[in-house]
Amino acid sequence: MIFPKPKVISFREKVNGIKKSTYLTHSLYYHPAKFIPQIVRFCLDEYTKKGGVVLDPFAGSGTVGVEAATQGYESYMIDINPLLDFFYPLKIPSFTKEEWEQSYNEAKEFFKEVLHREQKVIKKFNDNINYWYPEKLYNYFCKVWTNFHELKDKKNKISTNVVALILFRISKYYSYAEHSMPKLFISKRKRALIEKKLNDPKLLEQIERMGFAILKDVKQAVETLIELDGKLKKAKYFAGVDSSDFDFNKIPELDCIITSPPYLQAQEYMRTFKLEMMWAGLPQEKIKECMSKEIPFRDAPSKIEGEYINEVREKIGRKDLLKLYDSYFWFTIKALENASKRLAKNGKLCVLIGNPKMKGIEVEIWKVIYEYFVNKLNFKFVDLYEDKIIYRKLFTGRNNQNPEGMKAEYLLVLEKI
Repeated sequence: MIFPKPKVISFREKVNGIKKSTYLTHSLYYHPAKFIPQIVRFCLDEYTKKGGVVLDPFAGSGTVGVEAATQGYESYMIDINPLLDFFYPLKIPSFTKEEWEQSYNEAKEFFKEVLHREQKVIKKFNDNINYWYPEKLYNYFCKVWTNFHELKDKKNKISTNVVALILFRISKYYSYAEHSMPKLFISKRKRALIEKKLNDPKLLEQIERMGFAILKDVKQAVETLIELDGKLKKAKYFAGVDSSDFDFNKIPELDCIITSPPYLQAQEYMRTFKLEMMWAGLPQEKIKECMSKEIPFRDAPSKIEGEYINEVREKIGRKDLLKLYDSYFWFTIKALENASKRLAKNGKLCVLIGNPKMKGIEVEIWKVIYEYFVNKLNFKFVDLYEDKIIYRKLFTGRNNQNPEGMKAEYLLVLEKI
């Protein structure tokens, strides 16, 4: 099959209206391998009619929703991560300025209360969580989170989300886990840093100061969007939901799908949020269920067939890698196909993806998507862009298949006809 050649582009340079990828509420919480807002803005401007309806079936940190809401598009976001119930209402606020001011003041007092309230019976959270902390900090955060869970029902939803976000961030930062890495692990560097902090007599004061600094950042980011006052478009989300079997009849007809699916053999996104899920009080069974929905741990009921995907399948050969390969493409393609059923005629499908390696063999994921949607679903090819990765190296590491990091990402644009 003859494939189109990509146009080389820099979305950061192309989209002049966004100077920093962390503007607005995009940086409220760390999310691995985030969609940069410049790409979303480009897709909205080039491939979506003004005032249209957009969807991200792999919504992640909510970048599509934030950009769509601020640019006048109604949006829908779907992701398997249940913690997005805490983050999305702050990233795309639907409350008034007055409601925010009241909630912000309540959040300040609520945060102080969870830190300083005496607790006679401290809940012991998930059995595995103490692995990530020295005893002193484990006991401290057990007390803090016990207070949060006991008091949250007495507070309004906005202030509860704000305090939860603060606690998630400080609990992660003061753990042995590398808090800004795309994989949850304990490093020698982070362990040494935390052990050193334990000797500081003002450690708990430092934690409190960090919490209030985060609160200040949240206030500034949220108020930037509230200032738009009535100009923010509707954004609806479905957290803890799998796009491959979601009932898309629950949402209106779509003008555009803008998404960046998980990357093959690169991320265990839900594992990144394992600590947060434990502190949020999710039962171990629920955490296991969430993690089992990740593509590396699922069994595909069948295979995606096509000239290119079959050719690469033969080159890989290894049974264990092929299980991952077929699982990845089955669930990714089915999620995109499922979502595309709600696309209007002439609606656009915009997919950003990279080319990882398996057994040293480059897998050009965009070609699999192109082949399936053009040949089997009769979509029309529109554009293909190659964006060099300059500011971030994806998936570097001694044990992965891309030791030099991923060098580029590809934006494939197709049209439903």
